[in-house]
Amino acid sequence: MPELLVEIGCEELPSSACRELIDQVPGIVEASLDAHGLSRDAVQVWVAPRRFAVSVTGLPERQSGEAKSVSGPPATAAFDAEGKPTKAAEGFARKQGVAVEDLVIRAGRDGRDVVFAEVAGEARQVGELVPEIAKRLIEGIRFGKTMRWGEGTGLRFSRPIRWIVAKLDDRTIPFELHGLTAGDVSRGHRFIGGPATIATAADYREAVRGVGVVADHVERRATITAALDAAAHERGCVWRDPLGKIEEVVHLVEWPSLIVGTIQDQHMRLPPKVLVTAMQSHQRYFPLEREDGSLYPEFLAISNGDPKFAAIITKGNEEVLSARLQDATFSVRKDEAVGLDQLNEKLDTIVFHQRLGSLANKRDRLKAGVRFLGEKVGAAEADIAVAGDAAKYSKADQASILVAEFAELQGYAGAYYAQAPALGLGDGVRQAIAQQYLPQGPDTPLPSELASSLLASADKIDTLAGAFAIREVPTSSKDPYGLRRAAAGLVRIFLDRQWDVGLWAIVSRSRSSLQEHGVGLSSMGDLWPGLRKFLVDRLAFQLSVLGIDAESFAAAEAAALRSIELSADMDVPYEQSTEMDLNLVATAIWAKELDSLRSTTAFQTVFEASNRLSRIHKQGPEHPPVWSESEKSEPAELALNVAIQHVRPLIGQARHDRDFGQALREGETLAAAVEAFFTDVLINVEDQGLRGQRYGLVRDASLVFTKIADFSAITKGSTR
Repeated sequence: MPELLVEIGCEELPSSACRELIDQVPGIVEASLDAHGLSRDAVQVWVAPRRFAVSVTGLPERQSGEAKSVSGPPATAAFDAEGKPTKAAEGFARKQGVAVEDLVIRAGRDGRDVVFAEVAGEARQVGELVPEIAKRLIEGIRFGKTMRWGEGTGLRFSRPIRWIVAKLDDRTIPFELHGLTAGDVSRGHRFIGGPATIATAADYREAVRGVGVVADHVERRATITAALDAAAHERGCVWRDPLGKIEEVVHLVEWPSLIVGTIQDQHMRLPPKVLVTAMQSHQRYFPLEREDGSLYPEFLAISNGDPKFAAIITKGNEEVLSARLQDATFSVRKDEAVGLDQLNEKLDTIVFHQRLGSLANKRDRLKAGVRFLGEKVGAAEADIAVAGDAAKYSKADQASILVAEFAELQGYAGAYYAQAPALGLGDGVRQAIAQQYLPQGPDTPLPSELASSLLASADKIDTLAGAFAIREVPTSSKDPYGLRRAAAGLVRIFLDRQWDVGLWAIVSRSRSSLQEHGVGLSSMGDLWPGLRKFLVDRLAFQLSVLGIDAESFAAAEAAALRSIELSADMDVPYEQSTEMDLNLVATAIWAKELDSLRSTTAFQTVFEASNRLSRIHKQGPEHPPVWSESEKSEPAELALNVAIQHVRPLIGQARHDRDFGQALREGETLAAAVEAFFTDVLINVEDQGLRGQRYGLVRDASLVFTKIADFSAITKGSTR
């Protein structure tokens, strides 16, 4: 069974592009193979700075030639009411190469009628398909940043493509693509390699290894970490990577070699985090740490240069780091001479945002914000006071030379300068200043103390409210203010601290404080829906990490909205509610319990009753009247109304108690009344008034169920 190897050679790819290739290439190749009806054993991708290669093993010699059914548009879209084909049907038939009259209608996966085309199978040799597979591969990748090069290629790619290798076992598959001819010659390491002829697809990795390239990124990572481990162990230390540079380093080298550099004694007196940041932020060095947590006066680095010149490379790296540390030493001394109070006074001159005021304005908003938030979540006065003192100095280091040089040190620098005895600031205040930007990512540490959590949350709320108030929100991959990180961090803190409060009032207060400094802000009614959805999306992701099914979350979150109705009058549409509050903790608890009970009989009973009501409600008038008892009311009708009135407040209490199981039990009671109603009562009677009344009763019962969950968000097949 043949093995296919396609290598695309480029100019040096950025680390981010390498990660995009690892994520996308297997899926693109799988889709291409599926489109050609080709089976396979495995698809692998290997990525290095100047190349990426894909290997497909277990391919057949040729396509099966079997006919296949290709699904198209829904039958309702393909044919009009008279059964005549629409443009959708004609276009689908044309694309599949069949006549419109040969289209057939069958049930699709979701049970709806779908148009299918029976397409004759092909039986081409696999070698004939390689050019099409390679073309789809190159043109199908979506990089965050691309460039166009050459004349007339029309292709956008992360970096210019310089060569293509295509092998099917020992056969070279030549073809022309974007001005390049595929062949069997790869290129080696830029400094220590040369050309390499690829004899067979299976020989690829060994062939390029012979010219200084470890093509497999997984192997390269293992080689790098093993070298770092050995060097650290030899010195009785462990190597650290606090800024997560290992991923970048793996994609910057093709033939990794370890170098060990020395840090000059005078630089070891710098604050440890300053030293580490200088090593990692630009140079991507790895600090060494002793058992007691102190830094060792050497660093480790991975070079892509010729190992013969290791001494020269090491000396150059030492000199670059020394220059960086000299700058850091100068910055710290100058900042210490000025002092934190004077740095704080400079914030009036630093613009936070042209429409949201200065950093001094933001600092002052935080001082009030931590108190409001602290009182809302029931924090002790002592913790609120610590958070307030930290807020007073929270942005002072933004005026420092050190943070201007090393932006990664914001917060830490302020906490370090806050050690000055004249300030009289306690450990809790300094810790809150240092941790105000935590967490930095989905798996990074959270603020360790309550005061730190208050300041970090208030800061994120201020940033989010401000950005949404001026309508500068993330679009696609662009997020210049780090709003996704801020929202995700806020969600994590609230869940960790179990702050069981709504966010609407907190954000509203934040927007009001922004009004004092902001220009042209949106109203809360305009701001909140977008911000609410933004936060809900982050909450959904966080719960998915914890194993909560997406459907369970969607059903729970929609029910949370229904539970906030401001009016008990069921005639008032929920959408008229102006608040639509968001309680992260309550929603998370509801989603977790809902997810855990989806396999129960009770859930299935309520699920079926709710969806039955919903379907029938849609068949009736858009705004049915409120149900009221009359002489024409039947016993099952009266019983359903009694059940609605009885169950509604009990479900509300269950929501208040965060007890989904109890809400489900109350739902079973209502489901029994619904079953009796549909058994004994005819809804579509000739009496239009009575019919409307009964549809109103259906609507009322349906709305009660939506306070438990939006069962329409859950597919029947997934009730586990």
